[in-house]
Amino acid sequence: MLFQRLVLGMMLAIAATISTQPSAFSQTNASNPTHTRLSEVGTSPTFSLHPPTHSQFKNSTQPRLSEIGMSTMMPAQMTESQMAPVQFSGGQAFFSHPPRLMRAYTSQSQAYVPSTYEFTLVVPSDAGQALKAVRIAQERNLETVKFDVGRSKAFAGARYASGAEIPLASIGGTSVPGEATIVFDQPVQPGSTVTVALEAKANPASGGIYEFGVTAFPVGEQSMSQFLGFGRLNFYTGGAQ
Repeated sequence: MLFQRLVLGMMLAIAATISTQPSAFSQTNASNPTHTRLSEVGTSPTFSLHPPTHSQFKNSTQPRLSEIGMSTMMPAQMTESQMAPVQFSGGQAFFSHPPRLMRAYTSQSQAYVPSTYEFTLVVPSDAGQALKAVRIAQERNLETVKFDVGRSKAFAGARYASGAEIPLASIGGTSVPGEATIVFDQPVQPGSTVTVALEAKANPASGGIYEFGVTAFPVGEQSMSQFLGFGRLNFYTGGAQ
């Protein structure tokens, strides 16, 4: 009995000594800063317990990788160089984002009658250049349309006479059958919609689908043209459809 009491007393003394030892780790000084132990996770002041919310991102549904943990990033600003006209080193101008052909329309679809052909273009706000001229050229078909180029017009907006008339530069010389080039007196600025109207002396006598290629020219004597696609017009024989 005496031996058991001695052993029990020694164990109690050892336990009391251990409980009074200072902690080997503090919350501000991990034993290995490069490989934190499991017991040290969450003690370092460099980790935030409150990650940025979706409302702090520029795109709340799909935040960018660069925005994670950087919710105080300053918003991007457009510089004057981004708005400057786009040119090659040799001075040749071109569209960074070309105009779009949105619509082709004929006022009369019956064969062999006079008609007005409309082609609507949208010059995007990031075009990089203003629109100076438009060329309309018919693709080869059974017949070739003849335009009265001197009666050509242009309007702001998506339809004939839907907006203010846009003055055209004087057009001289002999026109090529099936082709017309419209030059604006003042270039159509980016962010605008324009409708070009050509007067056909007569629709083709043979019905069918006729295609007209549309090419846009930016401002500048050395401008690089941009083909925009085909406008398709359908003509019928035996009465309008």
